[in-house]
Amino acid sequence: MSGFIEPHPNLITPNPGGPDDPLGESILDPAQPWLRVYEPRDVRLIIGRHQDPTRELLIDHARADQVPMHRRVSGGGAVVLAPGMVVVAARLVNSEFGTTCYLDRMNTALAPAVRSLCGLAPVCRGHGDLALADADGVERKVLGASLRQTSRLVFYLGVFLVHDAVGLMERYLAAPSRQPDYRSGRGHGAFCTHLATVGVEVPALIAAIHDHGERILGSRAAR
Repeated sequence: MSGFIEPHPNLITPNPGGPDDPLGESILDPAQPWLRVYEPRDVRLIIGRHQDPTRELLIDHARADQVPMHRRVSGGGAVVLAPGMVVVAARLVNSEFGTTCYLDRMNTALAPAVRSLCGLAPVCRGHGDLALADADGVERKVLGASLRQTSRLVFYLGVFLVHDAVGLMERYLAAPSRQPDYRSGRGHGAFCTHLATVGVEVPALIAAIHDHGERILGSRAAR
């Protein structure tokens, strides 16, 4: 984050960096592959580029459990990264104006990848989210996403909830300062679901995203 001075250095751990960066930010390096899809190895808390950790995170819990807190290069809200999730990181050529078009473009590959595994197509909601409707017809989030853009490039970071992470969210995340309309004030447990409920598992999802990503987004990748 060139030129950025961390306002909370006593709370925020610098990003590790490198090709195995746990936040997915290896895509910032043009020498690394344009698409990276992986399962996190451990629990970490991530806030958006301009967020205040004392507002978005339950700091005392994170410190008590020695969970690292990081600030990502992109915007968006605070998230937990943990085993049982799938992180999608992509680097695209910036050829259009705006952000919504790139979130929608990513979802043209991600939604079919999910459908190929369970027969259900998640729908786009909020600012780049994907959601599935439960038996009661209520739409619940399965993917959240964020972007960072430069004059030439777009960096996408998204997180799929494959296994149940509500306990982690309730332990470490405060009620978000900004919420999409479709959340309707719901808490983490009522707002989120996970793909294992419809038979999707981590290895299969990783493989499907690689396949659909290359076929659908490959022509727009910044290689």
